[in-house]
Amino acid sequence: MAIAAARWAPRVNVAWLVFAALLADFLLGCFALAGLESAHVPVDYAHAHYLTFTFPYSHGFVALVLWSLLFGALAASIHRADRRPVFLVVAGVVLSHFVLDALVHVVGLPLFGDTSAKVGLGLWRNMPLELVLETLLCVVGAVMFWRTAASSARSRYGIAVFMLIFCALTWTPLAASQPPELGQLVPGWIAAPPLLAAIAYAIDRKRAAG
Repeated sequence: MAIAAARWAPRVNVAWLVFAALLADFLLGCFALAGLESAHVPVDYAHAHYLTFTFPYSHGFVALVLWSLLFGALAASIHRADRRPVFLVVAGVVLSHFVLDALVHVVGLPLFGDTSAKVGLGLWRNMPLELVLETLLCVVGAVMFWRTAASSARSRYGIAVFMLIFCALTWTPLAASQPPELGQLVPGWIAAPPLLAAIAYAIDRKRAAG
């Protein structure tokens, strides 16, 4: 839904929104690299295709409220002409990560610290259904962005292709039969958000500057 949020902050390059949506995963990679958070493989991974996590600092509700305020303030300080809407939209996108993860994760998203109550509706237990819903959200977001980017063909078509590739990548876990090692996951968690944001920035640069 990060792409859709551009409707409420049309002067903001969608790179900010893409990175905001993935900030929790970027932080997970950083904290996992430091040995403070980790991923765990369920015994039925070959059938379930999902992981469970210990990640109070990157994905806990209170932690994400703090990260959303900090990243929203950073974005607002750079976009001085539209500080309030930029802060609200960017901070909201960061915090939306918790809401969306609470729908899909098997119980494990902490509200406070790791020993606090945890939430998760567990849509990952039916991975094909979850991926269909995720793809539909991508389509809705792309359609909303098209209306925002009506004046820029490069942004409209570039972001559409970007979203198509992103959706295709989300389906790849269904083909995996062997669980990934934590050492394989951490580089992706750290590298993917800035890489995807950089691609989005290049696509949307002309529209956001206009």
